[in-house]
Amino acid sequence: MSCNPKACGADIALVGNPNTGKSCLFNQLTTADAIVSNYPGTTVEILEGKTAIDNKVMHVADLPGIYNLGSSSDDERAATDYIIEKKPGVIVNVVDAALLERNLYLTLQLLELEVPMVIALNFYEELEDNGISIDYNNLSALLGVPVVPIDALRGAGIDILVKTIDTIMQDSYKFDYYHLKYDDHIEKAIDKITEIIEEENIPKRTASINLIEEDDVEWGKAGHKEEVRKIIDELSKEHALNTEIARERHGQAALLAQKVMIQGKPKKHFKDFLDRFTTEPLTGGISLVFIMGLSFFSLFTIGNYLSDLMGKWFDLLIANPLNPLIKAIPSTALQTVLTWGLQGINAGLQIALPYIFIFYLVLGALEDTGYLPRMAYLLDRLMHKMHLHGNAIIPMMLGFGCSVPAVLATRILPNKKDRILTSILICMIPCSARTAVIFGAVGKFIGAGYALLIFGIVLSLIFAVGYILGRFLPGESTGLIMEMSEYRLPQLKNVWKKTWMRVKDFIWVAFPLIIIGSVVLGLLKVYGVLEIITKPFAPIISGWLMLPAIAGITLVYGILRKEMALELLFVLGGSSRLLNFMTPLQIFIFTLVVALYFPCVGTLAVLKHEFGWKKSLAISLFTIALAVAIGGFVGRLFLIMGVPNHGNQLI
Repeated sequence: MSCNPKACGADIALVGNPNTGKSCLFNQLTTADAIVSNYPGTTVEILEGKTAIDNKVMHVADLPGIYNLGSSSDDERAATDYIIEKKPGVIVNVVDAALLERNLYLTLQLLELEVPMVIALNFYEELEDNGISIDYNNLSALLGVPVVPIDALRGAGIDILVKTIDTIMQDSYKFDYYHLKYDDHIEKAIDKITEIIEEENIPKRTASINLIEEDDVEWGKAGHKEEVRKIIDELSKEHALNTEIARERHGQAALLAQKVMIQGKPKKHFKDFLDRFTTEPLTGGISLVFIMGLSFFSLFTIGNYLSDLMGKWFDLLIANPLNPLIKAIPSTALQTVLTWGLQGINAGLQIALPYIFIFYLVLGALEDTGYLPRMAYLLDRLMHKMHLHGNAIIPMMLGFGCSVPAVLATRILPNKKDRILTSILICMIPCSARTAVIFGAVGKFIGAGYALLIFGIVLSLIFAVGYILGRFLPGESTGLIMEMSEYRLPQLKNVWKKTWMRVKDFIWVAFPLIIIGSVVLGLLKVYGVLEIITKPFAPIISGWLMLPAIAGITLVYGILRKEMALELLFVLGGSSRLLNFMTPLQIFIFTLVVALYFPCVGTLAVLKHEFGWKKSLAISLFTIALAVAIGGFVGRLFLIMGVPNHGNQLI
């Protein structure tokens, strides 16, 4: 039954509402790695992996989380098209046991497709802890498909789920799909349309319901469009079709949930108190400040400690043994190239890696606890002041990790205006690389207070830009409707796995670029090209920004990876201490510019993919112009306040 997923779809497709644990189940089933987080919107594209069932290699697809089959958003369209066009062998409908009624709405739609399906009842043990149980055998009998209770995070029930999938694959399970009966007038219209259309991808009854619900006559054959349209138009005169069909599904989902849920004595949990404490306006605001403060404190203290430790290890194990050998080389040019390459390795190890590692460790813990949706709830009012949908906070939170998945995550937003504006703001958010630069430069050599000041300036600018652009871009924002997942203890294995997945991207992608960039700069220095390159940038870099002219080269390199801007500055300065060749004011201005201007080429690529070249280039140029303008302005403001700007200059 297995086949090439590119040709006919995966053997197994994971389908469900956002935040039901699909990505976690995907990791349990496959050798691939997906980011698992306790908030909606993690999966914005289709992930594919492989698993072995009964000694056969099976392809597994993790589809974006959706609330219903339809075409009102990109994620719904992607999931629906995949199910209908690709025809996966088995659908695993991942259902949150604690939200059974709401999740069954999608389940009822999937049953109408009459495809082989198993329901994975996730978080079942957690539901039982709350004094509630589900008669899943009865649910299976009612729906006509197998139902398996699991806990994807801990791995409970996965073996039974796999055996059930294998049984379905071998055509050994007899399905008796449940079909929802609608009001008589809708059923009559369904019967009439079913007689007219010819549909091969899905059952004719399901196609008829979709035609009525979506009002999309493209599903019918060309010769019968007018007849189908006439039936739908006649029915629409007296009835609100979309509302009635949705109401019927919701009502039936509620009835099914009521039949199988067994309510026990509710238990009081500390997490209930914690939920209220962190979402009330006053205590929630206090907790938000405390958590963010603790996160920055961890970045500063532990990051600095690891940075110093890595520097000592580098000197002891690499620099001290190799420096005499490099000096013994007769070629001065080769000496310079090797020395600069060595300094590039030192910069990556000492400056970027410690802060990036701690940042992702903290982010992973916050994701697993379920706190990020609470943060979104608390900041919803602020989002609306920027004329944004409340859900915009989710991709913006992702932006603190990496801008690339953050821009992709804007697909969860309801309209193009929200997507474009949120993407602009994401390009200004200090990602993990920018955070490493802020703490590795300003935090390490000037102080934590000045590092926080940079964050304050950047976040203030984000709000100002959002407020101004939000007023002029066409479109209206809607209220916040999002999944508020339960608090859960972070799983050390999952947090560590996510941290490693994110850090290894830096190790395997950024580190070689840093070393290559350092070697290239060494060659340019040897042949006198650096001085020529820096001259065109002098009016902006040395004049307006009051930085060493050579800093312009590092800012250009920073477009590849933000860490490279700082790391190559260490290489060009010939020292791991910025204060040896820059003043504190210059360090502050340089870091502020790095924190504001365009993230990286990866972000440019994904912006181009989402919005086209014109909009992506416009966003890029806007952030660069803003960074240069603000950098020079803040520098002069500091001079007016009496901050001196003197010291050793590179050029």
